[in-house]
Amino acid sequence: MAEHAPAAARRQQQIEELCGAAVRALAGRTDLHFRARRLHQGEHLLPFAAPHLYPSLEEDDYASFRGATDALALRLTHSDFALHRRLAPPDLARRFVFEVLEQLRVESLVPPDWPGARANLRHRFESWSAAWVASRQLEGTRGLLLYTLVQVTRSRLTGEGVYEPTEEAIESTRWDLMPRIGVALRALQRTCGDQAAYAEHALALADTVVAMLAEQQAGDERDDAGDGQTDAAPGFALLLEALEHEAEAPPPVAEHGDSRVLEAAGNRYAVFTRAYDEERGAVELARAEVLRGLRAR
Repeated sequence: MAEHAPAAARRQQQIEELCGAAVRALAGRTDLHFRARRLHQGEHLLPFAAPHLYPSLEEDDYASFRGATDALALRLTHSDFALHRRLAPPDLARRFVFEVLEQLRVESLVPPDWPGARANLRHRFESWSAAWVASRQLEGTRGLLLYTLVQVTRSRLTGEGVYEPTEEAIESTRWDLMPRIGVALRALQRTCGDQAAYAEHALALADTVVAMLAEQQAGDERDDAGDGQTDAAPGFALLLEALEHEAEAPPPVAEHGDSRVLEAAGNRYAVFTRAYDEERGAVELARAEVLRGLRAR
């Protein structure tokens, strides 16, 4: 595995540079860049937590990274982060649902003259759906409920079908879900161009879904872990919690020792950040009397 590390590091750097350039162009902001596979604005991590925004370097193709980049650009273009944060519910489970619904909203606003971006978004969503199935999360009731929610909401907002390979697998859950969220879902579709109005219905939908998750947990003591499965709901919430914690944490300080990143990059130095770079002429930095003395020579 170690012999492939330099190639993987180079590929990650190339993808981050290309996607960084794309998101800056699409969002019209010059201070955006990827670091360690996460989008930053200047020195601050942007804690967007929808799970399909984070392709796997090992498992996904470049088109998936472009789809995630387009999705992030739409989030930056069409979402007021301060408003979103102010309206977000305090508990992680509801906040996670609220976060995902906001991401799906902005992706539905992709301009009609961006057919490439629309294709990228669809490709990324299908890749994430396939990975979710491969992880066996659909075998747990809570994982199936959250997955179904994402599928039906995206389908309603974009007019595209749900992920076809799982259409039959989610049918029963969809049948149970729709009577309880149908009104809110139609309201989301009507208000997707108005973030504040949309948020009101997204909060109501989050309340309903989290209540259903609690009902399932109370009524099904067969923990998913008993069948060797992980519980999807905490997994999603932990992603949100980790991103928010990372966004608020101070930058890490390097310790003494060997650098695995440097070794993986073939001992070639890579710039960590250019946020504090500046160009100054030497004449500006020298004292006037020193300059006069040097010129006299």
